[in-house]
Amino acid sequence: MTLIQHPLPTLFLLALGVASCAAQDPAPGSGQAPTPSLQALQQGGLRTPLTLWPVRVLGRADSQVADVLGLVLEQQGLADLDATAGSFDAADTPWEQVPARFAAHVQASARPGLAKRHALYAEFLGDPKKGPTEVRFVVVDPDFAVVLVDRQTPADAAFRRTAGRDPDPLGCSRLVADRLLALASWQAAPGSVTNGAFAARWEQKAGGPSPREREAMAQRRTALQKDLAKARFAVQPTVWNGKGSDPKALVELVQQQLGVGAVQAGAAQLQVAATSNQQRRLWDLAKALQKEQREHPVDADYVVVVDAALSGKSGFVDVVVVDRAGEFVLADFTNDQHRAFQKRAPKTVADAERIAVDRLGELLR
Repeated sequence: MTLIQHPLPTLFLLALGVASCAAQDPAPGSGQAPTPSLQALQQGGLRTPLTLWPVRVLGRADSQVADVLGLVLEQQGLADLDATAGSFDAADTPWEQVPARFAAHVQASARPGLAKRHALYAEFLGDPKKGPTEVRFVVVDPDFAVVLVDRQTPADAAFRRTAGRDPDPLGCSRLVADRLLALASWQAAPGSVTNGAFAARWEQKAGGPSPREREAMAQRRTALQKDLAKARFAVQPTVWNGKGSDPKALVELVQQQLGVGAVQAGAAQLQVAATSNQQRRLWDLAKALQKEQREHPVDADYVVVVDAALSGKSGFVDVVVVDRAGEFVLADFTNDQHRAFQKRAPKTVADAERIAVDRLGELLR
């Protein structure tokens, strides 16, 4: 799941990836005995109650980036996550002083009677042009003792593997997740958290369909799979870096790769508003195609549109299919963290359209 703004050069402001940090507390295997607080954290495992504070990015505390971090941690199996609306202002404070200040702030903010939880505060340093230059975080235990202090720069392998390859908030969040699990000696359990709180937050922000509508989409997709060889498709112009593109090549590609009954070119130039949430962009695209098909119907069984943008090695490819009535059949996004994107290493609109058709082939066969 990625959290992304268009155009792509501003990605660092909005979506983060996994990075790693140079530990100041003893890391596993360092030969030093862990403190009692660290032992307790390790023993708590993925069910350790953990509250995330707004992440400091570009000089300000950002709760949306904390939601990104929460989603990444949730996807790794952390089952008891929460976020606080309160902010911790570390402006003009040397990092060496931040852990103790954060611990004192958490203690001062604690309310009597509430269950005790660990607390995590992170900072992502850098700028939109150069990307992240440092990722650091601190974890405080329920008794307000500092448990972990960690920081990473491009000199560290974990940074290069995560934030270095995905220079935006999503990449940095992945780095924090990687380092937290390593330092706490926790084993990631992807997919173990279902109906997670942070997944639900992003689903709500994305404006996606209800569970009932998703069930209906699955049924329509199954029907298309059965009748793919007879289906008549229409392909709208690809939205390429925010502008329309000639659909001729995509028409031929859909015909050749999917083997559908017939394919024709549409003429609608769809517009999708910029957003910091990639899921939101996907569903905005889906709704734009739905509206177009209902107001200006194309004589075809199914209508397809692709939305893609690239900037260097970063980018995304969204593809949406609606039926004759404009009902959603499928909506899929692929970005630079996905195997299908990495396999193609796209540089042009033609490359992006091949990724879209690759995904359609996987989803419809």
